[in-house]
Amino acid sequence: MKGDFTRNTFDPRNHYARVLMQQGRVQLDADWNEQSAIQLYYLHRLAADLIGPFAGPRNNLGFGIDPANYEGEDFAIGNGRYYVHGYLCENDVWGTDANGNQVLVTYQTQPDYPNPPDLPAGSFLVYLDVWERHLSYIQAPEIREVALGGPDTATRSKIVWQVKAQENINICPDDAQWRNLLSQWQPENRGLLRAGVKQFEADDAEPCTVAPESKYRGAENQLYRVEIQHGGPVGEATFKWSRENGSVIFPILKLQIDVTANTTRVWLEHLGRDDRFTLQEGNWVEISDDAVELKGKAVALLKVIAVDRVQLQVTLAGVPNLTCGQDPVLHPLLRRWDHQELNPTLGYPKLAGDGALVLEEENWLVMEDGIQVYFDKAPSGEANTYRTGDYWLIPARTATGDVEWPDDPGKPGEPDAPDALPPLGVEHHYAPLAVVFQRDLWQATDCRRRLIQLWESVAGDA
Repeated sequence: MKGDFTRNTFDPRNHYARVLMQQGRVQLDADWNEQSAIQLYYLHRLAADLIGPFAGPRNNLGFGIDPANYEGEDFAIGNGRYYVHGYLCENDVWGTDANGNQVLVTYQTQPDYPNPPDLPAGSFLVYLDVWERHLSYIQAPEIREVALGGPDTATRSKIVWQVKAQENINICPDDAQWRNLLSQWQPENRGLLRAGVKQFEADDAEPCTVAPESKYRGAENQLYRVEIQHGGPVGEATFKWSRENGSVIFPILKLQIDVTANTTRVWLEHLGRDDRFTLQEGNWVEISDDAVELKGKAVALLKVIAVDRVQLQVTLAGVPNLTCGQDPVLHPLLRRWDHQELNPTLGYPKLAGDGALVLEEENWLVMEDGIQVYFDKAPSGEANTYRTGDYWLIPARTATGDVEWPDDPGKPGEPDAPDALPPLGVEHHYAPLAVVFQRDLWQATDCRRRLIQLWESVAGDA
């Protein structure tokens, strides 16, 4: 989640039951966030253990698929509830017909999957894709308290459900076929990352920062975010990083593309609250909106070549590779990333054609101020398939001159043996809903599971 956080302290391996505030102590956002993470982890695990991977209540079973009267181009999605790996999905959305009457939402009009792909020809599987999306005040303006005169406060997360289609499937998948589909949609080996710091000599230290003997040489505590930009195997995958967890964002008011000059001009609502959270020439930025985020697309990064602080306008070299940023209904924004093109012979990663960095495995890559990352191979020996949007968080602290990263359990006591960790997310969860096929008329075979509720399992006393 790209919020302005100090760090993410939740780890299910700690088996913490709750966070206890103490009187007279400093309160941190990490404590508050860990409490909610503990509670959500418990609830999701409890629901998944009791319900199984997916099922819904009999009396309000949601997401029924009805292809009747849609001639293979669309289908209705029934209202109700359904649980997917412990996550509650609710379809309470209604559309309206030409006469203003309420009708069920359909595949083409679902709220969090704008402009979905055309449905496959022939039979196909309809399934749910469920994940958690982070929302700032830009994507959800109603969460900002206008009485404060501008500043935002807490952000939100939302359970997103998207109904999708998989071609060439004519029966509800059995366990083996389902596992095969899951490996296609969310590969098991999505990369492993190690993070550490490089020891610098005293004469390398910059004045006015921290002590020369410190390994992390930044002047501020930071939460670094390493995120996959373009997914795929090594050789295709790229990554980007931010020292502010990707939280430096600017609402877009207007966007103008000049194809002839190969530039993009962007008018912004503001340029940040101070010099730390602003834009400078040379920054790499991305233009995004709801449609891009909800489809998990990678938008090529563009370089800032001019900043007009009077007109609140920035000029970018290049044009976006996707249509985005121009519809105010989709909450367009500009997001800053902090990597730069630096000398690869000094250990810095190479700049890729999409404005991000070339991802190399089994090689320490320098970010800044001594921080290094290492993309590891999968322990199984199989090739990694990196996925756009997957990310890792690296807290860096001036008090220790180090990053907070767990040691490799196989090498206890060795400070230079950081653990290889999988990405923190974004995790997707899936459930089959129906198989749609044509036999004279379009029909559907229901693949949903129905819950036998506890109150139904034991008869009452006579």
